Amino acid sequence: MKTKTITPILATAILFLAACQPAGRQEAADLVLSNGYVYTVDDARSVAEAVAIRGNAIVFVGSSADAAAYIGDDTDVRDLGGAMVMPGIHDMHVHALGTVEPDMCDLGSESLSLEEMVPVLQDCMERYEIAPGDWLIVLQWAFSSGNQTSDNLPNIRAALDAVSTTHPIFLWGDDGHHGAANSNALAMARNEAGEVVGLDAASLAGEFADFRPMIGVDEKGEPTGGINEDARMLVRPQFFEDMLGMSGNPETIMPRVARRMAESGITSLQDAIVTPESLAMYQWLEDSGQMTFRLRAALAEPPSENIDEIDAHLEFLKTLRDKFADSKLIKANAVKLFADGVLEGNPLSSPPTLPVAAMLEDFKQPIFGGSINDGSFDIVAYVDQDRDSCKSVQADPAAYASIDRIKAFESEYGFYPQQCIPRSGILEHEELFTRTYIRKATEAGFHVHVHALADKAVRIVVDEFGKVKDIADRNGLTQSLAHVQIAHPDDQRRIGELGISVVFTFVWATPDVQYDMMVNPFIDEVAGVADLYNMDHYYMQNVYPAKSIQDYGGILVNGSDAPVSSRDPMPLSSLQQAVYRGNGEVVLNAEQRIDIHSAIAAFTINGAKLMGHDDRLGSIEPGKIADLIVLSRNIVELADNGEPYKIGDTEVTMTVFDGKVVYEQKRQTVPDQSN
Repeated sequence: MKTKTITPILATAILFLAACQPAGRQEAADLVLSNGYVYTVDDARSVAEAVAIRGNAIVFVGSSADAAAYIGDDTDVRDLGGAMVMPGIHDMHVHALGTVEPDMCDLGSESLSLEEMVPVLQDCMERYEIAPGDWLIVLQWAFSSGNQTSDNLPNIRAALDAVSTTHPIFLWGDDGHHGAANSNALAMARNEAGEVVGLDAASLAGEFADFRPMIGVDEKGEPTGGINEDARMLVRPQFFEDMLGMSGNPETIMPRVARRMAESGITSLQDAIVTPESLAMYQWLEDSGQMTFRLRAALAEPPSENIDEIDAHLEFLKTLRDKFADSKLIKANAVKLFADGVLEGNPLSSPPTLPVAAMLEDFKQPIFGGSINDGSFDIVAYVDQDRDSCKSVQADPAAYASIDRIKAFESEYGFYPQQCIPRSGILEHEELFTRTYIRKATEAGFHVHVHALADKAVRIVVDEFGKVKDIADRNGLTQSLAHVQIAHPDDQRRIGELGISVVFTFVWATPDVQYDMMVNPFIDEVAGVADLYNMDHYYMQNVYPAKSIQDYGGILVNGSDAPVSSRDPMPLSSLQQAVYRGNGEVVLNAEQRIDIHSAIAAFTINGAKLMGHDDRLGSIEPGKIADLIVLSRNIVELADNGEPYKIGDTEVTMTVFDGKVVYEQKRQTVPDQSN
């Protein structure tokens, strides 16, 4: 007699059907959500009406009529009135502690001219009673908007000096990569030995020469106040404490972090830079029973550039990983590495400051003219670095270093001699260090998450990921890139072939002329603002290449990078831009739009795959853990009706975490998870 074999897939399907089609009265659920549009994110993208939850598990997904079998005397029943339900959001690149505003001077990413900024900062001095000689630390400076100069304030250094000459002042850019300092602060810059050297033309030509690409200078070579990337640490090394909120009392900060995540519908996250100190704050939150999300900690890279010290650093990280091996909500099993910086230059400085992130090709050298104030500011020409005058500078740069020679050159040619020097940006570390760290971290059993924003860094990291893929696959490890603002088409294809996860901050895929003037003209020869979004340009063809990477087989994942740009993780605004990529007038390469189903997957099941728990989370299916959210609008219908630009106005009205309602509009509860 021939028997039929039930495959694991068929067995799963039978169990699913049994759960979806109950026969008669069932054991009562604790929570039933009925009369909704339940977007399950299962393999079939099926839609149901109701969900029943018992304990922390989903026990039923199906019709409202059948869900009645799970309703007992003590069941909490919610009639959703047709509202959309989807799995809880995974934010796989966020700095969660920085999402709550500390009690200190914060510009809130407001666009201010330099003249407008001065009284605002002077008010901060008074409000926070900054004593003479003490630091004024300013957060969320909008480095990419506003900052218009004036005759009295020709640069950010002059503006901060106008605020005070008796206090060191430091502004942290809202992108986490830019900064600004006044003269007092610049004079306090220290070398590796801890000696005060100061930042000026002389030290930038000598001891701090390696940091020169990260510091804005005037025609004399003197700093104009803009100080970016690692150069900021020369002046103000307390980046984690200031910018990312990794200081203070956990009793004050962490419950607010939990509320922020619950209000945003974020039920799982990867904190992209975790130190032992911030990990202890997360532990406090879990121990307190107030944690409303699952955490993967991407542990911070070593402070040293010495390859020989990587092994010892990873051994220390293993102790942190082991400490949380039995934690229900915290896993310290990932590492974070910076491969490069960011791509914004400064068109308002003289000469223009180039971007920092490393590109495969040299940056262009645009010449800007006109005024921001009257709207005439534009690209008027480009430096031809092959002309004889530039060849002379390239042959003997020192001959053009004096102020008289610089002024004479600028008067004759209309640009500065330093604009003749070809530059393609810099990597955050030496290439060998980056490759070695990726390999050693993978061999040590860590998931590796790398900030790779520009095409050169993307190429190096993708190549090394390919070399260690067998090790990663053997040990069930994930490989992920963060941001990928621009990637060469060859590397887009390679990302897909390797099945790498790309954590896009989709909300950044939004056209914005003031921001894009800081990027596009340095990568392509742009014929003025009107040509900024020309699809013939390399940047426009390859900016945030989400659809291409997905089509090649790469995995798209959401990561807000909050508090960068905004303390609010803005998941629905980001999801909108994954689908829309527009501002109502211009689209940032329409060919890279993804459909609403791919976008929701990027925010749910794909994040769960990256986090390694998609067998338990990321979709609404019987047997999975009940992490889900209710929305004020049906975002699938908005997209299907040609209104994706309305998705960002959607609100999270309820968040269910581990089977408990942890957030409702107008009512919030925090479950006791200490047991």
